[in-house]
Amino acid sequence: MQAITVRDRDAGLAGMSVTDMPYPHAAENDVIVRVHAAGFTPGELDWPGTWTDRAGRDRTPSVPGHELSGVVAELGYGTTGLSVGQRVFGLADWTRNGTLAQYAAVEARNLAPLPADIDHTLAAVTTKVHLACDGQGRPLAFLLSPGQRHDSVSARSLLERIRVPRLGLGRPRCRPDHVIADKAYSSRRFRAYLRRRGIAHTIPEKQDQQRHRHNRGRRGGRPPRFDRETYRRRNTVERCFNQLKGFRGLATRYDKTATSYETAVTLASFLLWARSV
Repeated sequence: MQAITVRDRDAGLAGMSVTDMPYPHAAENDVIVRVHAAGFTPGELDWPGTWTDRAGRDRTPSVPGHELSGVVAELGYGTTGLSVGQRVFGLADWTRNGTLAQYAAVEARNLAPLPADIDHTLAAVTTKVHLACDGQGRPLAFLLSPGQRHDSVSARSLLERIRVPRLGLGRPRCRPDHVIADKAYSSRRFRAYLRRRGIAHTIPEKQDQQRHRHNRGRRGGRPPRFDRETYRRRNTVERCFNQLKGFRGLATRYDKTATSYETAVTLASFLLWARSV
């Protein structure tokens, strides 16, 4: 089968290429889906899970993409609740090959039947959850946005939702000490907002932004400061997302309205906090 793969972490979007890949293996409780539509965000190229497996071993060439809609082609041993030929949509695991391929292996628990009145393209463009968490991977705030909206548009609104109660008297804390975000949130406007609020930040610069700055010469200004060692801590929010995906209703978006989905994410966040104390 053919798939879009990545091999070089530093190559960015330019490193994506069409490659012949083996047909995926259906492990226990897996479903092989013939992909009709898939979702992808450039920020995935910064996620450790795109490049390594759960044990930290290199798994390139890897297939990015996590949202998908398609038809069940094969069921793994022990898989129940779905049937071959059924229309489904859902999310692939972050540490396995993704959905930018003709076929993808997905855990059955991360799939849901696709209603007849929704086409594959719409189903693959799922709701985005923008999440802010503390250094221990506990949710502080989240924001929903349409799947097609650029991430940087939601960055400011997400931070302004943070409210951390103080142990004693005083207003809740609403200004984080440091923000670590992937390059999907890299924009001049958001960086300027963080500087105005006196918030230290570590956000990699996109390649097109680098080229634009270089082309402007002196007028392009200095490159934003970036500490790779600090940026490695961004995996904390990925681990938080993985915990939230443990709630099947969130992973497959059963809820029909934004309000009910937001309520489900809120409840799951409360449960994660309860487990941590």
